[in-house]
Amino acid sequence: MAYELWSQDIFSKGELSPFMYARATVNEYGNGLKIAQNVLTYPTGAAGKRFGTLYQSTLSGFTLPTELFFQTFQYLNEGTYQLIFTPLNIAIYLEGLLVANVITTLNAYQVYNLSYTVLGPIFRVAGTGFKPYDLTRSAGAPLTITSIVSNEFTWVGAPLTVGTPYPIRFATTGTLPSTSPQVIIDVTYFARAKTGGNAISIYESAYNAKFNIDPFTLNTIGTGVNTFTVLNTWSFVHTVFKNLPVYDFNGGTTSYDSLTFTPSAVTGVGVTITISGPGYPLLDASYIGGAFIGGGGTSRITAVASVLSFTVSVQDPFDATTPIQGSLSVLAEPAWSDKRGWPKVCSSYQNRALFANTASLANGFYASAINDYSDFGDLTGDDDDAISWYPTSNNVNYIRFIVPYRSITVHTNSGIYSSPLSDVTAITPSNFTLQLQDSTAATVLEPQAIDNQIVVLSGNDAHQMLWDGINNAYTSNIVSVISEQTIRDPVDEAAYADLNRAGSRYVFIINRNGSMAVFQTLISQNVAGFTPQIMEQSYGEAKFTQTSSDTNGRAWFVVRREIATANAPIAITGFTASTLQAIGSNLSTLRPTAITFTTTGTLPASLPQIATNTYFWGVGVFPGNDLKVYLSQEDAIANVNNIVFSSAGITSNVIAWPQTPIFTLEELTQDVHLDCAIQYNGSLTDTVTTGPLFNAQDVKMVGDGFGFNAIGINNQVTFEAHGEPVEISEAYIGFPIVTIIEPMPLSMANGPSAKQTTLTKPKHIRTVRFMFNNTIGGTINDVPIALETLNLVFPGEPPFPARGIFEMSVMKGWDDFKNPTYTIYHDEPFNIQLLGVFYSVDI
Repeated sequence: MAYELWSQDIFSKGELSPFMYARATVNEYGNGLKIAQNVLTYPTGAAGKRFGTLYQSTLSGFTLPTELFFQTFQYLNEGTYQLIFTPLNIAIYLEGLLVANVITTLNAYQVYNLSYTVLGPIFRVAGTGFKPYDLTRSAGAPLTITSIVSNEFTWVGAPLTVGTPYPIRFATTGTLPSTSPQVIIDVTYFARAKTGGNAISIYESAYNAKFNIDPFTLNTIGTGVNTFTVLNTWSFVHTVFKNLPVYDFNGGTTSYDSLTFTPSAVTGVGVTITISGPGYPLLDASYIGGAFIGGGGTSRITAVASVLSFTVSVQDPFDATTPIQGSLSVLAEPAWSDKRGWPKVCSSYQNRALFANTASLANGFYASAINDYSDFGDLTGDDDDAISWYPTSNNVNYIRFIVPYRSITVHTNSGIYSSPLSDVTAITPSNFTLQLQDSTAATVLEPQAIDNQIVVLSGNDAHQMLWDGINNAYTSNIVSVISEQTIRDPVDEAAYADLNRAGSRYVFIINRNGSMAVFQTLISQNVAGFTPQIMEQSYGEAKFTQTSSDTNGRAWFVVRREIATANAPIAITGFTASTLQAIGSNLSTLRPTAITFTTTGTLPASLPQIATNTYFWGVGVFPGNDLKVYLSQEDAIANVNNIVFSSAGITSNVIAWPQTPIFTLEELTQDVHLDCAIQYNGSLTDTVTTGPLFNAQDVKMVGDGFGFNAIGINNQVTFEAHGEPVEISEAYIGFPIVTIIEPMPLSMANGPSAKQTTLTKPKHIRTVRFMFNNTIGGTINDVPIALETLNLVFPGEPPFPARGIFEMSVMKGWDDFKNPTYTIYHDEPFNIQLLGVFYSVDI
């Protein structure tokens, strides 16, 4: 009987597929976990609890996830807006607070399938069946500062929404107000409206304005007339194009080969070209903005007089005014129009706006002139002119996405194309090309560029398109094969760089079932693994829907939640020992419904006795007028321990609280490990008003550093310990994040070959030691984790994140290979970080 030690101290491969459970001889087995629910791995190898989310707003204007497009708009260096596109509307949020609504004509299908790009202060969108739009922000009318009251500027005029952050700029006819720090002209600051909306405090950032952090000191209102403008007037209008690309849609039919074209002059504006010959082309107003090329000249069509005559502006002179043979000419329409279709895909690269994929030219790719996002004229070939290209392959080819990275990568249904890779200069009309790099086709989601790679989702497969600087090319690796169970019908994704954790780079992948797969990558350290994330709540369902991030290390999620909403009271009219009669109550006979009781007389007599202001759980009894009542949701699901009644009471009612779906905007946070958390910071209190989010829900709370459990009722939660109220001044209230970590079954190399393992060989585990860091709470196989001795725990003080080793003496029989794992469970509103698992084993 040999005594051996074995350890696992790196979990960077995340949660492994069940197909990996027997592959004990590969490195991934020793670097992965069997279960990693709500876990994020660290580049250093540890496995810890994932981030939490902070509740921002409840969204409106849609009922289905397929009626929503969510994206962030990082506005210059000022801050990040959250844009919620829904049918016929754009809701614009700043720091999670609604600041504007913009009316649109986009329907649900168009909204859900939008493509976007940010061009400085412009948020541009393209899609199916409409001309591209630009969303822009401008200033409102100046507001004149009249006084300073309680360190706030006041004015006379329309009030602002109290508590909402607004970007503002100052102007003066004399000297600006004296402030500390000093405000200056042409710099954007942020205001928070107070005192009825006609007084504002000034802040450096929108975040500070929202939370009233470090307001500027306002000394004097200055001299002359001092005004400020609120930069919150939004417009959503069709993109204005200076020139459009052109395309000869009739060139392949030789419809004008037998014609001649005679220019009235070789140069100039307003040159008339006359058509003659047998048959005429379908020349009409749709050719305006198109081009005529031939006889050595290049010109843009400015007017169409008839099927025999049109007017051009000559860009390159014609050789002569003699007739030009049609077979040696090009007569082109604008490549984009209501007739031919508008681009469905947009992006940007090297100070050029990019478009692609129209109804007529699905493989069309277009880049604007440099520094002019409206000029797509491609008639000339100067280095700063626009570019048009049509990548082809041995199949139908249409462009789905454009992802700018080291080069422009264009993702079609047949594979991935790239602009020149070996040229270190800017792309130009003369050097531009699109070369096929790989046959991996991005299917429904735009690939994400992060960590020297582009992550491409092709069905349920995730590919790394790695930049190979030596060969100046992209190479493809499938990275989801060891964690194939984490990606299932993905519907949204976003790249995220966690600036709080060194080297942490992630891709968030939202699945249609509401779960999220998080891909962590750090190529330099061979870190690449997936972990599954879920939202949970005790009553109803919660699902990730969409996600977006910015470059400042922030990320947001749209989450579909079910909340308890009160129905009208139903009178209790009768009873049996096991049921109450409430005609029209119609509770579900399959799923428990939260209920409360009210009375103006006496409640029904029961055992145990029901009460008001308390949630019970009801299950309908067919045909829908009777219901069974239970103390807990668990009892109701199991149909055990129902409450026994001995009277119907007098003038009493039952109120059902069925589930109503809502969509919430929630921001990623590292401050607390709770979902949909609401923050309280104020005077001492034992009760916090939360709104309807937590009604009938089991919640976790952190109050002044201590952990609490509660059930939300009547839009409030109460902090209690041992049945007594506890007053707190700072708190977070939210849904618990249930973290489950289960190591892979124990297997050690046995013998001279690594292929010989003890995976299925009986072993006798003497002890197993778990090393933790920054950990509070949790259990291992239902045994509480204790990292500090009693002399290190001080009663009355908040728990402190601990580092240490927790040892379990197992000493089971020799058949432990049948059940060899250890389950770490953690649902506290604190963190847990597993650094390693260390075994002492007899084999």
